[in-house]
Amino acid sequence: MSNSSNIISLNITKFPQNILIPDMDNDVSIQATNNSNKNENFRFVFEGENLDVYYKSEPLNDQVEFAANETKSIDLKLNPTVSGSGKLIINGFWLKIVEYTVKVQKVRETVPKNKLNKKLENYKFKGTEKIDSIDPKEYLLGMTLKEIQTAEEQLETMKKNYNLTLSSNSTNSEAFTRVTIEVIEKTIKQLAKGYLSNNNIQNALGIALELSDPNDRINFYVNLIRAYAFENMNDAVQIIRSLNDVNLQQSLLKSLIFDQASHNPIPALTLITGIIDSSTKIILLFNIAKQLNNDNNSSELSKILRKTIETVLKSIGLNNEDKKDQKFFYESLKDAINGIAEIENPVAANNIIEGIDNQTLKESITKDLFDMVYELVDEIRTKIESELVFSQFFLLNTYISNITNEIKSFSNIGGNVSSNILSGDFNFNLIFLSLFRFDFSIFPFIDRVSSDLKFNMKKSIGYYIFPSVDNFQNNELNVLQKTLQQFFNNFANVPNQLLIFNLDFIPYLGKPTVILSSESQLSNTIKSKIEKLGDSVNLIIDDSMFKGGEIYDNLRKIIPSNKGEIFNLILSYEFINDYNVFKAFIQSLF
Repeated sequence: MSNSSNIISLNITKFPQNILIPDMDNDVSIQATNNSNKNENFRFVFEGENLDVYYKSEPLNDQVEFAANETKSIDLKLNPTVSGSGKLIINGFWLKIVEYTVKVQKVRETVPKNKLNKKLENYKFKGTEKIDSIDPKEYLLGMTLKEIQTAEEQLETMKKNYNLTLSSNSTNSEAFTRVTIEVIEKTIKQLAKGYLSNNNIQNALGIALELSDPNDRINFYVNLIRAYAFENMNDAVQIIRSLNDVNLQQSLLKSLIFDQASHNPIPALTLITGIIDSSTKIILLFNIAKQLNNDNNSSELSKILRKTIETVLKSIGLNNEDKKDQKFFYESLKDAINGIAEIENPVAANNIIEGIDNQTLKESITKDLFDMVYELVDEIRTKIESELVFSQFFLLNTYISNITNEIKSFSNIGGNVSSNILSGDFNFNLIFLSLFRFDFSIFPFIDRVSSDLKFNMKKSIGYYIFPSVDNFQNNELNVLQKTLQQFFNNFANVPNQLLIFNLDFIPYLGKPTVILSSESQLSNTIKSKIEKLGDSVNLIIDDSMFKGGEIYDNLRKIIPSNKGEIFNLILSYEFINDYNVFKAFIQSLF
């Protein structure tokens, strides 16, 4: 009936003892009681095989809450769908609340250790991309306008003398030429620095282009702009953007940002947008971040790191096929988010990670930055476990064929018929007719022994129960006759020599007692079978008080004599209270 917990009791207070026919009050009432001293939740499942099951009132939810020791009523209605047998299945589940501990990923409240300084040191230009620092003072030479004019005149004289020397073929001119080149180029540089000191960048750059050595010329040209940018960055940027050489533009922008990162990092950020190469842009951003970190400027440092993250995510989104670049971008993203966790807090870092659209990238970053941003903590959770605590099924006899008024009257009065008869299976030799009304229903225990014999011993009996109210006056007698003939198909398919027992019960006699009438020669054969039970029962063969009678005579008129013998069979109440004795008695009749 239920498991050992006994958490709930289901008591069936109303159950149909009659044959089930369609559109009748085939009602089932159940009292469900929560045996717990606290609120509990249950789920009930009512299913039918060859039966439709309905709630008579509001359907139950999948989860029904019971207060401590509360009882709820459940009312069902059954409707058969076949003739023979239907099954009502009742399952009750306890939805118990179970606490369990799980490891849960949580965002840290504090950063475990400082790594940002070391991370920022890794972002430097290498090889040919390396940028050397300059001192802008080295490109400034304090000259008055008069000194500049004098220097210009001297330079022009040097150029003329240099050209005259080149035009002569004197062998002694070679040494003089070399000296003159050095002097001229020294004067050019001095004059360019003088221009720069007087904020005349155009003259400075123009004269720098007169240097003879290409490498020296471009380096000096670039450094003049870099030096000029320390005081006049906007003008320097305009000059750079006016250049036709894109490579030179990028080189100069990179140099300016590098210079400003250690000098004036905030304005340097405005130059980043002009950098085309993503890797270069990221390295420059980290260099700006490095200076801000050294200056303890946390507010601006956070902005730079977030800008770096934005730049990296855009670069990754370009699907660059260069694995080296992709690795650089990934490491940059990790380091920048790591910096946010340190400078701001782990929550801010987590928000950035959660905002990454690429799920694979997000999972990888989460894993690699786990110790920095997250921690595993024990968390108590609850879940509902469904445990089956009540399971039972009931077999009921059903009939949906020709529903006549007599069939309805038969069902209404509590009549019932074994499922084999209802399904047209007459492969049995014993049938018990119970035509008297008692203070109890004999259906449960006669059906139980019928099912027990069928499923465990492969033997069959039939039964017909009609608890008479009016002692079979005309109307009841008509119902008896019509229903027996309809259920047995006018006895056309019933085998010969059917043993028919007109069953009745009498009060207790102190010992299970069987009284059998002696209407037939078969009485002795039946007597010998029952006597095998020995002293466990008393057997009385009666040929007077319990022999014949009005009901017996009516049955003889309804059932053809060639279909079997009818016997009056009376059992004392002891059989009702001892199922095993009753079962043994029925078995003895085979």
